[in-house]
Amino acid sequence: MCKIPRNDEATIEKHLIDVLGQGHNQWNYREDLKSEEDLWKNLRQKITQNNLSEIKEHPITDKEFDSIKMELLTHTKTPFHAAKWLKGENGIARITIEREDASLGAMSLILYSNQDIGGGISTYEVVNQIAKKKSDDERERRFDVTLLINGLPIVQIELKQAGAKDGYFQAFNQIKKYAEEGMFRNNIFSTLQLFVVSNEKTTRYFANALPKDMHKKFLFSWRTTDNRKVDNVYEFCKQVLNIPDAHRLIAHYTIVSEDHDNRALMVLHPYQIHAIEALFTSAMKHESGYVWHATGSGKTLTSFVATKLLARKSGVDRTIMVIDRKDLDSQTTSEFTKFASEFNTGISSGNVRANSLIVGTGSSIELSRALLSDTNNNTVIITTRQKLESALRHAQKQKEKRNVERFKKLLGQHIVFVVDECHRALSAENMDEIKQFFPNSTWFGFTGTPIFEENKKQAKGQLARTTHDQYGEKLHTYTIKDALDDAAVLGFQVEHEDTIEQTSLNNHIFKNLQVNEKYASYSVDGINDMIDQMPPVEKEEYLDATIYEQDEHIQKVLHKIFRPDNAYMKFDFQNGRPRKSAILTTSSIDMAKRYYHAIKEMTKDPSWIQREFAHHPIRTGRTIEDPDFPRIAITYSMQENEVDSAQNQKEMKKIIKDYNAYYGTAWGIDDIDRYNGDINNRLARKKGEFKVFGKQIDLVIVVDRLLTGFDAPTIQTLFVDRNLSYANLIQAFSRTNRTYPDKTKGLIVTFRKPHSMEKNVADATRLYSEAKEETNLIYPTYEKSKKRFNGGHKKFTGIVESHPDIDEHSPLELRIDFVKAFQEFTNSFEALVTYDDYNDEMEKSGSFKKQVMVLEENLGLYQTIKGSILADLPVGPTPPESLSEIEFYSDNAVKLYDIDATYIDQLLNTYSANNKSVREDIEKAMQKLNKAEVVREVYRAILNDIDSKRVDPEEDIFVLKRHYFTLARDHAIAHFAKEWFVSSDELHSSAVQYVIGADPIPNIGGIIDSKNFEKYKAVHPEAKPLRYGPEMKRQWRKVLDEVVVPLDNELR
Repeated sequence: MCKIPRNDEATIEKHLIDVLGQGHNQWNYREDLKSEEDLWKNLRQKITQNNLSEIKEHPITDKEFDSIKMELLTHTKTPFHAAKWLKGENGIARITIEREDASLGAMSLILYSNQDIGGGISTYEVVNQIAKKKSDDERERRFDVTLLINGLPIVQIELKQAGAKDGYFQAFNQIKKYAEEGMFRNNIFSTLQLFVVSNEKTTRYFANALPKDMHKKFLFSWRTTDNRKVDNVYEFCKQVLNIPDAHRLIAHYTIVSEDHDNRALMVLHPYQIHAIEALFTSAMKHESGYVWHATGSGKTLTSFVATKLLARKSGVDRTIMVIDRKDLDSQTTSEFTKFASEFNTGISSGNVRANSLIVGTGSSIELSRALLSDTNNNTVIITTRQKLESALRHAQKQKEKRNVERFKKLLGQHIVFVVDECHRALSAENMDEIKQFFPNSTWFGFTGTPIFEENKKQAKGQLARTTHDQYGEKLHTYTIKDALDDAAVLGFQVEHEDTIEQTSLNNHIFKNLQVNEKYASYSVDGINDMIDQMPPVEKEEYLDATIYEQDEHIQKVLHKIFRPDNAYMKFDFQNGRPRKSAILTTSSIDMAKRYYHAIKEMTKDPSWIQREFAHHPIRTGRTIEDPDFPRIAITYSMQENEVDSAQNQKEMKKIIKDYNAYYGTAWGIDDIDRYNGDINNRLARKKGEFKVFGKQIDLVIVVDRLLTGFDAPTIQTLFVDRNLSYANLIQAFSRTNRTYPDKTKGLIVTFRKPHSMEKNVADATRLYSEAKEETNLIYPTYEKSKKRFNGGHKKFTGIVESHPDIDEHSPLELRIDFVKAFQEFTNSFEALVTYDDYNDEMEKSGSFKKQVMVLEENLGLYQTIKGSILADLPVGPTPPESLSEIEFYSDNAVKLYDIDATYIDQLLNTYSANNKSVREDIEKAMQKLNKAEVVREVYRAILNDIDSKRVDPEEDIFVLKRHYFTLARDHAIAHFAKEWFVSSDELHSSAVQYVIGADPIPNIGGIIDSKNFEKYKAVHPEAKPLRYGPEMKRQWRKVLDEVVVPLDNELR
């Protein structure tokens, strides 16, 4: 087979710089800038050049430039603060300092401009191999390629050769490690906004963040407007990092987000950018249209940024974002107000000033004031259909009573409406009414589930029935298939459960046919033959809703949901506690209430699990130790069922009373909106107070509420006891598809008409992924997954049986085959475990259990062999082709028990001073993961220092962790060097290369050569020269195995 030639990193870097410099007015390569000091000098020149009128004839002095540096570092202490400062006031980032000569007063200096994109004061330079020392006693770091705007580092590109293990992900890990080491903090690199990682063939970009927030899920691919992936780094640079697009990306398409618990810099996905650009083009032509972006892909954020940027466009007099809410609830409001720090005047309510963000208005009068404010003042109004209609009705009454044309001044203005969730927020009839008030308006709709001819609405007269009819042409598309391909959302594992036995179903159909005149002449056998030949979907047409409203059905559903092993996976238990939530959607309010009361009744006895599931105990190695599981709530719109509303209110009062008693709240029936908002918060777990264990909701029961537009990444499972199709099905399923750590797919379990629902799922996914063939949106069935698992087991055991003595010293190609087979075996196992059928089979089949245990038995050997491959790879640009299929930077650990290697990190990240509950969880986790005592001591030291306030509470926990474990490792090495009188540098060199079992010990010759036996003998008079070397080697291996390796493993 012909091998593809691969470029080394230096060649890729050189070619990349050439590409960046191509064309007119592109990046200027500054080969003369090679150190941090050079960058500071260059920045000083830029500041002087851009502020001559402010500096006048008095050049910036050294002392003044030190003040500038200090101010700059103060403004950029985190990526969030840097981004906020760079956004500036009206797009200009300034620093004001007092002049050294007090008689000259202060000077306000422009350092960066978002207004001068591609020209004006902006300059664009590229530098490479900037040397950055980590510390006095460690080797320097070199950054590959950095893009400077006005002398400030804005974009950092980290490159690896095409054959690098795990490609671009290795570059990402390197950046994360640099961040943990503080390489981008408190220096000129603290202004970085964007990282690009590539191995030439695969390229990703992501926004700068604190190390704890640098996750693989935030690595974005670039796509063209027609969703073609751009992986090649040179093509990426041409499309994304050209001038002016690179500057525009930072200025317009990075967002600063600030809420109670989290401050972050965000960068938009390419599909969001393309959609917004398409809106600009269409708005300038006064042409309406719609954007089809998959549910879960961030439509609300896209809508908001589009509205914000349209408000700044000439030719647009004002912009209004319309959302679907009777009133803006707390979660929805916070989703927008967290972006308010970008607006100079913050949040106002009707008091309109330039550059305002108005989220909701207290009354229709306040909304009217906002609408009638001066045009082109960069005001973003976010309102609801109800508030807008109320304002218009108020205006109509004014006209009828006083002959006052309140909105007359708006008649000729170009008003752009951006409608999020455009069918839910606004009907065609509502839209036509609003258009009468604003005849010169342009409308843009955002939807994840457009209405097509296949599922068009029933409508009166000439009203629009499809999305195209209502809004016009499709401006941009990003389907759920595209989102899945980008890992922006997760796929769905769908299980169709049947609570009706086949015999019962056939008997039910028989009775229906027997009384049907059409079949009066049929014999009993004739009817039975006809039933036997019926397709399953046709059989289910005979099932009416009342069959699924029986108590027996409810009990069967609940026993399926809460069977311990099923609940363990569906609610993602770890360390005995549920980490994810679920929604149960029912066909009616009455059914929702019946489920609520049935669960309360079933769980009122503290030992309910043992009583209800005596014949299905949880498997060994798994635990459910949460006495309050499941925490349940029920929410529905009181308007959903006006019949028997008095009875509904009476029951809801009792439900809210139960809720208050558990959560310590004080809601009442008059606070129903706040009660619902509280449920939303506990389900979403986004705010700090709701991240505390015990404050969350495990299961919420709904009819339609929360099934559209509600974003809670911790929802993993949707239980469906109703019929869904097309848009409603995709919307409901998509509550589970948000990405979240350790969440690999959305879990769906249906309990009605399994064959009909299977067809509905196929029809909906085909329509909304624009796929003509089967996609990976829906995971394979259990049967198909089991077939893959059996294949993985057969291949892996074949290697083990053929090479029973395989270990870290076996030939490299054999070890690679072993690791590849184990990883496929593991992945096939992970695909099985979330199915309820897996639990059935584990309970009944001894042979299946043995297959699963093969994974656990070989896990340690797998980790050792994988580590040995990394240590033994040949140096050079062309490692073995077979390595490309191995994942070196993912755990690939088999999760057979309660916890995995990331669990401690998650707990550590939530730890606050003297939190006994979390500390106990960390201790339990360390015990179950069999952490070495030396590792446990370091974790305890971290917790103790947090408790005693010796640690800055703002400090990134992963930076802290790296510091403590590095310190412990270095201390162990220094102690050994002092005890045995050998060089610590040689020991460090050995430790870096060592893997357990390595023989000889790496660099053992260098260590022996560095010894000072005379000094050792002075301390140990009985020492013999011939015994010193072997004993020192033995003790050094012991330190490596028992101290250095366990500590290093925590840093990976």
